[in-house]
Amino acid sequence: MAEKQEILFEPFAKQQEFIDAAFSGKYSFITFGGAIRGGKSYGLLATFILLSKIFPGSRWAIVRKDLPTIKKNLYPSWDKIKPTKFIKSHNHDTHEVTFKNDSKIIFFPESFDTDKDLNRWRGLEVNGFGFEEINECQQQSLFKAFERAGSYIIKNAKVQPKPIVLSTCNPTNGWFKDLVYEPFKNGTLRTGWHYIQSRIYDNLPLLKEQPDYLPSLQANLNRYEFEVFVEGNWDIQLKTGGEFYKCFELNKHVKPVNYNPDIPLHISWDDNVNPYLPCGIFQIEGKTIKMIDEISGITPGNTVKSVCQEFVRRYPSHKSGLFIYGDATANKQDTKLEKGYNFFRLIMDNLAEYKPTNRVLASNPSVVMRGNWINTVFEKNYGDLTFIIGENCRTAINDFILLKEASDGTKLKEMGSDPKTGARFQKVGHYTDLFDYVMCSAFSEEFLKYQRGGKTFTPYIGKNNSRNMY
Repeated sequence: MAEKQEILFEPFAKQQEFIDAAFSGKYSFITFGGAIRGGKSYGLLATFILLSKIFPGSRWAIVRKDLPTIKKNLYPSWDKIKPTKFIKSHNHDTHEVTFKNDSKIIFFPESFDTDKDLNRWRGLEVNGFGFEEINECQQQSLFKAFERAGSYIIKNAKVQPKPIVLSTCNPTNGWFKDLVYEPFKNGTLRTGWHYIQSRIYDNLPLLKEQPDYLPSLQANLNRYEFEVFVEGNWDIQLKTGGEFYKCFELNKHVKPVNYNPDIPLHISWDDNVNPYLPCGIFQIEGKTIKMIDEISGITPGNTVKSVCQEFVRRYPSHKSGLFIYGDATANKQDTKLEKGYNFFRLIMDNLAEYKPTNRVLASNPSVVMRGNWINTVFEKNYGDLTFIIGENCRTAINDFILLKEASDGTKLKEMGSDPKTGARFQKVGHYTDLFDYVMCSAFSEEFLKYQRGGKTFTPYIGKNNSRNMY
């Protein structure tokens, strides 16, 4: 009777998707991204075991940032999944696993701290690479891997494996987000590159075997850590210091929200088209302002008409009033349009069925002053004001976290370029600007009181009265 085979690994759906992509022949670079406990490490190791078995005599390298990390974090996963009956030897000095068909897996430390010229890579001949936590490695190591993948030729093999580089990654700022994740999100990822998102929710075997694990994470991680490391949210990063909105906190200000059809909608705009034309949708109940929705008009939908059409699609039956806010500088007549038209006239006309009221200020308040006021509202609920932003407003939440303060106390305008058109644009801050506009207009009395040191202002009535609110 044949010996019963031991099943060491049964992939769940996302892991199978990763394995299938690796064997499809369509890709030269595949990333299994996402969050903690998304099954990425097992998926990576299992793929290289299969490659080793299918291509006898092949050589593969699995890379981590240094040898201590390999021993501490990678070997424990390997020990759980390794096919003991298929292994001929494991040399712990050279960190090479040799299989019975003479294939090899090399656990290769990047060791950039001691080898910044990547000299150790020069003689490395393998068929392909796997980066475990590629975000911890250097960008030049990835391109060195492309250079060396396929450099090993299997003797007497009828078929040589195609060169391939695989990787796993957790959400992070830095080179990998710019090179891979942002293009993936924008649909501009390089030909032959592929990104697969996986989260703990995809790892059904883990959730079944350890039902208390996810509730423990929910109870013990702060909101930032949970969003990044559990939800796998690349657009919400840990606060690193220097934020403009210093007192904005996920735990305090981000909550589930619901649209109330019985009270007015307040929509605010920032007058730009790159990287999108933003519209924030708010509702106000007493002194609580809730951001319930966001619309980011991305080209070719970055026009007033397109964004208004999307608003109508989402709120077709709203009959309880609509107020318009936005950047006061967009109130001027636009020479590109028909005489008498400007940005807000277009909005009012496109949303005429809602009988909107224009609440755009005559001029924009000082950035420093309104920033100090809003931070005080966030911290102390100044004037009994409360702000809640819906969990669904991902781009706006990202703005509140990532927008930095310039040396003069204003908002730091970090610039980027559209990968398709080359157009320059401000990376973050568009939704926070439109939030400022609705706050300063809808709660003008509270803002004026703050500017006057908490004193209530009683306007004079008469011919020479001038009320310089801002």
